[in-house]
Amino acid sequence: MHYRLGWVASPGALPRERFSSLERERTFSDRPPGAAFWYENSNGLAEIAVNQGRADRDLGLAIGSPVEIVS
Repeated sequence: MHYRLGWVASPGALPRERFSSLERERTFSDRPPGAAFWYENSNGLAEIAVNQGRADRDLGLAIGSPVEIVS
């Protein structure tokens, strides 16, 4: 089954109505520099990442930002 991880940005970072989705990747090198994605870490948890970037700053995310998993 294929999953996407979506988020709504924290207030003030991006327009609240903006919704984005991320594709799942196995490694950072599966995406070009600057591309956002999600992956399963070694503990089995989903993590949002940006290859050669910072997901918090680049995507306007913070701890506690709501996410939605869609299949």
